[in-house]
Amino acid sequence: MRNYSRLSLLTLASVPLVLLLIVAVDVPLAGLLHRHGAPLRPFFAGLMRVHDAVTDKLMPLWLWPLLLLLFALARLRRWPNCTIWLVALLTMISSQGLRNLLAMYFNRPRPWQVFDHVAPDDDFWQSVGRFDAFPSGHAAGTAGLLLPLALRFPKARLWLLGWLGLVCLGRVVLEYHWLSDVLAGAALGLLLTCLWELATGWLRPRPIIPAILPAPNAS
Repeated sequence: MRNYSRLSLLTLASVPLVLLLIVAVDVPLAGLLHRHGAPLRPFFAGLMRVHDAVTDKLMPLWLWPLLLLLFALARLRRWPNCTIWLVALLTMISSQGLRNLLAMYFNRPRPWQVFDHVAPDDDFWQSVGRFDAFPSGHAAGTAGLLLPLALRFPKARLWLLGWLGLVCLGRVVLEYHWLSDVLAGAALGLLLTCLWELATGWLRPRPIIPAILPAPNAS
């Protein structure tokens, strides 16, 4: 549990980095990709189609009671990682809900909306129009889906984090998000994962310690 506390503090340390990206990196990087990123777009467009097709099947409402059932069965069998199903459910729901509220509040346009002159610039709190770039919903949702698994199962961590990284990069290359959007979304998913892990830790079954019987003929 101590590791989750440290990781949650680490996500707070990402705030200055997000601010730095907003001020100095977002617009130059988006402009560079807008001018020279065409060779990358077919690959990331295909990747996002696959990703969306898979996550659309993983996110329906019937999945929620299934995850609760898996948690209940795993806890009855005293599986040490039984709360993974509960954490995954809570993180998926809360990451998307909180992200949507933040996006409505910040009202930041997407790169393509700036390049197509739908919005005048990349500023937050646009006075005209409704925008939802910050933070990235794909980054927050994918982090909420994959990070509970990545933190529990080290052998799968590289693959899960690699997929999350590709999704975040794809949103930037395809001009749906600025770089700070995806970093903020992934940090949001990580923070909620850690908080739910800490909140549900008491539900993990305690290991059964076998009683030590005295040796025969012991005095």
